[in-house]
Amino acid sequence: MIGLSFMEYYVLTVLVLAIILLLIRIVRYDVVGLIVMVLLIVGGIISPEKALAFIGSTTVVVLGSVMVISKVLEESGFLDKLAEELDKVFRNEYVLLLIIMLIVSLLSGFMSDVALVSIFIPFMYAVSRSHNKKLSKYLLPLSYAAILGGRYTIFGTSTNLIIDQLWYERFGRYLPIFQFLNIGLAIILASIPALLLIYLLLPNRESVITSVDDLKIGEYVVEAQVGEDCELIGKTRREVEREYGIKIRSILPRRLSRSGRIHGGVTLIMEVPVDKLPIISSIKGGLALVPQSTQIEGKDVIEALITSSSTIINYTISDLDVLNKYGVKIVGISAGGDRRIYGRISHVVLRPGDALLLMGSEESIAKFMSDYGLVPLRTRGAKLFDVRKGAVSIAVLLGATLASLLGANIALAFLTGGIIILMLSGAVNYRRIYQYVDWSVLIFIASFLSLGYAMSSSGLSTVIASVLPKSLIVLFLITAIIANFVNNVSAATIMTPIALTYPNPPLLAVTVVAMASTTTFLTPFSHPANLLVYNPGNYRPRDYLIMGTILLVLTLIITLLFTHAI
Repeated sequence: MIGLSFMEYYVLTVLVLAIILLLIRIVRYDVVGLIVMVLLIVGGIISPEKALAFIGSTTVVVLGSVMVISKVLEESGFLDKLAEELDKVFRNEYVLLLIIMLIVSLLSGFMSDVALVSIFIPFMYAVSRSHNKKLSKYLLPLSYAAILGGRYTIFGTSTNLIIDQLWYERFGRYLPIFQFLNIGLAIILASIPALLLIYLLLPNRESVITSVDDLKIGEYVVEAQVGEDCELIGKTRREVEREYGIKIRSILPRRLSRSGRIHGGVTLIMEVPVDKLPIISSIKGGLALVPQSTQIEGKDVIEALITSSSTIINYTISDLDVLNKYGVKIVGISAGGDRRIYGRISHVVLRPGDALLLMGSEESIAKFMSDYGLVPLRTRGAKLFDVRKGAVSIAVLLGATLASLLGANIALAFLTGGIIILMLSGAVNYRRIYQYVDWSVLIFIASFLSLGYAMSSSGLSTVIASVLPKSLIVLFLITAIIANFVNNVSAATIMTPIALTYPNPPLLAVTVVAMASTTTFLTPFSHPANLLVYNPGNYRPRDYLIMGTILLVLTLIITLLFTHAI
């Protein structure tokens, strides 16, 4: 590249440094982004005002808003409930998998793909047990489905938002919210059968337990009082067990109606898998977990393990008086060893190896666990089904999308029409909003946008484009390589300015970059969703390389067919 100006050389040096730091991974990616932004400011390539403007850009605001809305929807238990209902309707394993992959792909266009994978992992665990197969058959297709889907909306992936912002910097207008709808849906529909093929090709490999998060606790014993309008009234014990996948240990007081059917006011002592809690809490007419109290704020449900060093050993739950002291409910217990629980859980003497289901605010639960030496079993926790929270989160998501389609500023639509409505409706506490946002991702994207802008404004993108063949295949492959071995944000940031220099219409080249930067299938570390299933599925890097190549080639073919058809 002889004849480069000082500005172009400087930006190229910063670009190479950023790629090296991201590849060797000795510095956090958000710190790399900040280093890049500072170097560009110091070098006079971009003004401090312009660099800081990216922090409040449409890209960052929309992505942060989607993070919050997705988290509220995840916590509502709505998708857990949906998964359970699908399992009841579709008994054929192949049909069930195809339906789940399609739903996950479509939902990914509107919410976090990592959240989707996290939500559906317990469901896939249940499917694997039902069909006597290992998790390795199911989790990688699940991750791929979530990654595949986000591309068909502008706000479905961070890469599309970056492309949209760089398009605005060049042309002074944003892309339509469904700019990539046709090609995105075509890739989804073509990839669903490929995901089934990947399921068939994956080994039925035994999972390994690498941390306490992988430990599978059995069923919890919970107490629930039957309300006077509960839909369980009039059903027999066996009917309830068969319909809801639970086991009723006893009914208090120990009597049924003369017909042998459940009636209002009784308390059920039930054995419930933790992933069935959303189903139990969604039963119509009232099935209240005991103890009941208006003191509880929030509905976080955490699994906590009693270790040999815990200070609550040999106490009963009623001895602890946790509700009054901490505002926390102990709503369930899983007894370690071969112990069986038939009476009220408040009278059970606690032993090492027992696990407790704790419900309350996150801060209250954390304080109680810290005081008594309890260990959290799962980082994700369990959820109860909250109809209002689920309905409000879906409504604000659809409302913000519709407002954007009608011409409203997309950032204002998601921030005002989304986050503020969530707070005013009581679906989320404003203090929790800050916890729902992945600030490191936002900082990385905001700071790295400076690099994309600098490449265009300095002329470096034009120089690089003049060296590369004007081939959409080459553009796709280079973008995909960067996305898989550096990260997808870098791929979109680096390659979009280059795509914008392609001959008219530049939108074709930008579409190629959008599709290629989301083909993060080849390595476990190319996408957080891939990393999330890596240990539970006991996968190996070659699994990602072989199976991911199938989807990469398929995406490339459809992208080229689409771009040449226009």
